[in-house]
Amino acid sequence: MTERKFQMAFVELLKNSVPPHINMAEELSSRMSMSLDSIYRRLRCETDFSLEETLQIAEQFNISIANLIASHTNMVTFRANNLNDKSDSFAGYLRILHADLDWLRSSQNASVTYAAEDLPVFYNFFFPELARFKMCYWNKSTLNSPAFQGLSVEDVAVPDNWAAEAAKIREAFMRIPSTEIWHEDTLKSTLKQIQFYWAAGFFKSQETYLNILNELIQLIEMVKKQAEVGKKYNPITKEYSEMDYTLYACDLMIGNNCVFLKSENKSASYLGYNTFNFIQTKNDYFNRQTEEWLNNLISKSDKVSQISEKTRNQFFMNLLSYIERIKVQIL
Repeated sequence: MTERKFQMAFVELLKNSVPPHINMAEELSSRMSMSLDSIYRRLRCETDFSLEETLQIAEQFNISIANLIASHTNMVTFRANNLNDKSDSFAGYLRILHADLDWLRSSQNASVTYAAEDLPVFYNFFFPELARFKMCYWNKSTLNSPAFQGLSVEDVAVPDNWAAEAAKIREAFMRIPSTEIWHEDTLKSTLKQIQFYWAAGFFKSQETYLNILNELIQLIEMVKKQAEVGKKYNPITKEYSEMDYTLYACDLMIGNNCVFLKSENKSASYLGYNTFNFIQTKNDYFNRQTEEWLNNLISKSDKVSQISEKTRNQFFMNLLSYIERIKVQIL
């Protein structure tokens, strides 16, 4: 790629990364302390961005330089969350989830495709007891946060800023059409986490344990409602949204959590790791591979939204039976 073509491609990436309601030239002028005339010359590719300027812009607007590499290369750069055992770290994780959904919503024809090896993270935030349990598990057992050690689930008070971000994630998720691919084992990771906490004595009461399982049942009923109507359903407001929802039941092992965000002019792939964390890339070559893999997975799955009522009911009855068997064990 020649130097001029490199700059043209970089400017195009920049345009796709700046929200449409923001004047890109004015924003760059302000952030880089440069005159508007200097910025416009660079955006028209009449003047080169220096390496320092390019890296500064890439960092501030979350642009991956790897996207400028020719499509035949096998080098891909991912963004990883800087999670650690501090509470501010998890707050940052929630802010990134919300910001990435908002980033997608800023474009036309946005959609989310989620291959769910585990329960899609967004659903947890619709149910308060389940959300508290998940946040406790992630911070206490995965991140090993000192603030959560020695606490039972009932002792955990969700910080206000976590709750606020969770509400924003719910709202953003409800405003984007989604396609999900579930396996009969999609629930099992969450169920094993709940069982482990019960066996380890991290619940003070059986009531809390059962409340979380009951909210998990409500979550499955939420997804079933969405699949029946083909629209997203909010169990808090008990209303359907206008956003389309498509669900596929897959007999093949999915292998990993994979989320693909796509619109007319942008895309991003997210791969799960370390229990609940994710890495993200906007690399076009990798995204095409991700989309092809998801389409292949869908082609080998049964669509259970709006059609195949018998298959749909059997699929959800099997999911609910897993939860009921666990409840019976302690009653």
